[in-house]
Amino acid sequence: MNDAREILESIIDEFSVEKFTRLFREKSHKFTPREENYSHYNDHNFIGGIKIGEINFSDVDSLLICSFEVTKALSERAGKKAQYEKAKSILKTNANQRFSAGIFIFYDNSGNFRFSLVYPESIGVKRQWNNFRRFTYFVSREFTNKTFLKQLGGKEFTNLEDVKDAFSITAVTDLFYDEFFKIYDKLVSETKVINNIDTEEKARDFVLLFVIRTIFLGFIQKKRWIGDDEKFIQSFYLEYKNKFYGNNEFYKRWLSPLFFEALNSPPGREVAYRDNDFSNETETKLQMAPYLNGGLFRKKQEFDTSGWLIPDGLIEEFFNFLFSHSFTIEENSLEDEDLQLNPEFLGIIFERLVNKADGAVYTPRPEVDLMCRLSLVKWLQKNLEIPLRTENLYELFFRESEKDEDQKQGSFSEKEARHILDKLENLTICDPAVGSGAFLVGMMQVLDDVEQSLRKRYEIDGKNLFERKKQIIKSSLYGVEVKEWAVWICQLRLWLSLFVDAPDELKQSFEPILPSLDFKVRQGDSLVQRVGSKAFPISGHNIALSKSVKDKITKLKNLKLQYFDNKSELKEWELRQKELAIYEEILATEISETEKELRNLKNIKPIRPLSLFGEEKSESEQTELMFDPEKAQALEEEMAELHEKKKLLRNGGKPLVWSIEFADVFGEKEGFDIVIGNPPYVRQEDIADPTGKVKDKKEYKSYLQEMVRLDFPDYFTPKTKLNAKSDLYTYFYIRALRLLNPYGIHTFICSNSWLDVGYGVWLQEFLLNRCPVELIIDNHAKRSFQAADVNTIISIIHAPQKKVDDNHTVKFVAFKKPFESAVFTENLIAIENAREVVTNDTFRVFPISNSELKEAGTEYEDTSQTTLKMGRYVGDKWGGKYLRAPDIYFTILEKGKEKLVKLGDISFSTKRNNLENFNKWLISKDRYISPNTQFPFLHSLKDIKGIKVDINKLKSFKKTNENRNTEYIIADIISNRFVGERSFFIEGGDFLVNDSFFISKLKNQYDKFCVLALLNSSLSLFLLEVLGRKTFAVGVMYIYGPEFRGALLLDPNIVKTEELSPIYTHLREREISTIYKECGIDPRSDTPIEEQEPKPLPDRAELDNIVFDALGLTEEERKDVYRAVCRLVWNRINKANSV
Repeated sequence: MNDAREILESIIDEFSVEKFTRLFREKSHKFTPREENYSHYNDHNFIGGIKIGEINFSDVDSLLICSFEVTKALSERAGKKAQYEKAKSILKTNANQRFSAGIFIFYDNSGNFRFSLVYPESIGVKRQWNNFRRFTYFVSREFTNKTFLKQLGGKEFTNLEDVKDAFSITAVTDLFYDEFFKIYDKLVSETKVINNIDTEEKARDFVLLFVIRTIFLGFIQKKRWIGDDEKFIQSFYLEYKNKFYGNNEFYKRWLSPLFFEALNSPPGREVAYRDNDFSNETETKLQMAPYLNGGLFRKKQEFDTSGWLIPDGLIEEFFNFLFSHSFTIEENSLEDEDLQLNPEFLGIIFERLVNKADGAVYTPRPEVDLMCRLSLVKWLQKNLEIPLRTENLYELFFRESEKDEDQKQGSFSEKEARHILDKLENLTICDPAVGSGAFLVGMMQVLDDVEQSLRKRYEIDGKNLFERKKQIIKSSLYGVEVKEWAVWICQLRLWLSLFVDAPDELKQSFEPILPSLDFKVRQGDSLVQRVGSKAFPISGHNIALSKSVKDKITKLKNLKLQYFDNKSELKEWELRQKELAIYEEILATEISETEKELRNLKNIKPIRPLSLFGEEKSESEQTELMFDPEKAQALEEEMAELHEKKKLLRNGGKPLVWSIEFADVFGEKEGFDIVIGNPPYVRQEDIADPTGKVKDKKEYKSYLQEMVRLDFPDYFTPKTKLNAKSDLYTYFYIRALRLLNPYGIHTFICSNSWLDVGYGVWLQEFLLNRCPVELIIDNHAKRSFQAADVNTIISIIHAPQKKVDDNHTVKFVAFKKPFESAVFTENLIAIENAREVVTNDTFRVFPISNSELKEAGTEYEDTSQTTLKMGRYVGDKWGGKYLRAPDIYFTILEKGKEKLVKLGDISFSTKRNNLENFNKWLISKDRYISPNTQFPFLHSLKDIKGIKVDINKLKSFKKTNENRNTEYIIADIISNRFVGERSFFIEGGDFLVNDSFFISKLKNQYDKFCVLALLNSSLSLFLLEVLGRKTFAVGVMYIYGPEFRGALLLDPNIVKTEELSPIYTHLREREISTIYKECGIDPRSDTPIEEQEPKPLPDRAELDNIVFDALGLTEEERKDVYRAVCRLVWNRINKANSV
């Protein structure tokens, strides 16, 4: 496709609309040039409208291509909005509704152009022309346009998906990041050497500061705020280069004055930083530069005070790379994305840097927006004093799938609107793993959007956009990151999001424009807070705060607000000292209270009661009786601990301590209103101290478990066993829940593993007992993180309580379309109101009571435990059963009520193998021949071909004098632990069974052959596939004890054994094939599994029909069972093959 690239380069060099005809001929042989006058679409913003042609990919998809010349600035906000509206209006016309999408070329008289793909998202099964998306390249001969040329000059447009791929934000990000990281790494390595920096980490942080500040300069000059020059930094460097290139003084003598004086002082102040030989014009520009401040251009200890430099050649290379890309000073939105350097784009890039170090993954905007809006709706439901209809809240925060002009915004009185505003203005929101700040920015945008909507509708006075955003950051947003450089990135993201909306008049402000964010985004380990051997819990001070402490917290809050506005007379370190002083006073009060309690305990002055015989007891006798030495010892240890903590704090080295860093939040509200985030993806074997202070991984993991116990000591007692294989995010769940105040909401997006695997059991059980789960949300249509090898869910959970109401409803929601095509008010209201399973083309919701959910994961050893509800919680497959299971699964559950039983419930015992009475396993390679010298031994599934075991084809287990008379369980039912494409239960018998099998001994009243027949029905094999453990890396389904005992089958009491007997007799004698052959499905066919007509093997069909008849399944439902089991098996096998 070199010809396409050459044409594009020709268009950039010398713009001509006619050249696009050649381009699209080259891009697609299905392109038809149909030039048509579109002047009837012209208006005061657009002239010269022309339809260039169209591409008809198929009967379904086609692409319109047209162009317009703009009469106003091409890239101004109003101009871009007008272009979008023009494109949508053209596609919506009756004449053009046959097109699936359009490429719109808007150009100016200088030959610059915006190249946009616009298309409507499908709602339901067809396009409704309401919800559009736009992706745009800005192209100019002033830039290299590398990404545009590579993406559009690449592969042929064979279908509409190819066109969308050319406009993919992911692909564009990948291209930028690959080049960026090469230069970034080079900067780090060479800067480390030239400055003799002792660690690579310091060199990286130093270079990153330079990169962050330079990028911010790009946005400043895009607004023409330095000398009215959109290319100030390039001109600034060129002036230096012409005078001093090669001296390696640009960083120290030119950039440093720009950073630390020009941008860190009011306009008009002379730049006095050494003798710099600036031209008069440059000197004037620097003097009149905007007063940004905010911490970004404040010198940072060590990095900006050590005399380090970056060589001129490296700076030039980085400038050439960065400024070859165009900047845009607008945030992308859900439906409108500029493929340029914008604040969100940079957030994605920097999150990848965080990911490289700490397992963070950038959360896509649709997920961020959904999580923010749902969190706010759920929080308002709990915290509004005025009762409001939930439907109105959803209408306020979410769109309908209707046209823009038909959007609802909730029905409120002015009093109700003011009440909502008041609540939102006093909200506190924290992300404990803040990364590049996606959730803080997302919350800021949603809060501003809602506030603007309410104020405009009810004519309530408010601030401008810049001041509104600034106030939201000031009042509501908090975050923590473990790496200092990650904190800088988050601050940059917030500053950029604020700066893009700064009014032009602010560039002359004598007050700092940007707020100081040092006390909004803090550095530290969110999970482990220790000094020496002492752990600092979030809270745990069992005392009421004194008036003195409360006053100091209020004063500190006001001082922090002043500092945020750059109006505090105190320095950052002085405010940190005040934080520390408050915590020390709390400790001192607690020490005093403990001393008092201990003194009272030791100095009891009792009355003189009579003894049993009517005599007075001596004082010493009664004191000895009443004195509690264990309590006294505990108090003494507690007091020693408090003294030690106070000493450690005084001596420095304080870690991040939540109740110190956020004393205003915990002092006033007892915690945050909303904790939201995307915790790092770190597997248990990789968990280590992110600060590097604790070298031993096991030691750090023990501190994590200690954190869990400190956060909820009444629940996680020292005897409570936590699964050591838990991934890092499970600890973030516990910590985040502890950070909430009693009326708070917890919202995470993270791995779905805890829903199904063993290490999630303790977290499931804690939530069921203490924290009401509101929603667990999955998306079957689109993975949230394409780049990460992890499948995710979104969870919304309420703050911890003493006990969760048994009747509380948990809802599992599986969206069948991407969030951007499914998250609409009407769907969310339907989910909110669902009291039973609701399924449609867009989503499925499965409501279940807390008690039912707990019961499903509880095992009982005997009937007495069942009666007393004294079972043990062993976990349940929340993901497999309630989110990922096909719709037919829920039909079966509904029709199978009182008709399905668990294998464990009809078994006398279930266990792994039957070798427990043998001291040694004497496995022989010889085949079983004689009962005199051998035990027949089922070693692996390879030894058998079907349900019935031929002992003459088994391996053997050597008989000795010691083991000859050893007793063992003669199994009735056997299940292989590792299931591939062949799935069946094995008929037990008088032989030994290896460790790779589970066995069952049935209760006396159950017929072995009847149970085996039912277990081997397609229905039971399907249900087992839903419940089994999956590791998609290898494609095997694992069946362990819980799955084996939980295997569902039709109740043997409701079928006639004589009906099953002849069918089973035939089935047990033959070889069992793959599940596909058994069900008569071809997974490799061009016809999707879901559209095939199953043709099960005759004996299987006969057996299945007995089971299907008993459940009352329709003909189509029976087919769905076959399709579903084959689809599930094919997905896990195929996914493993693709890894």
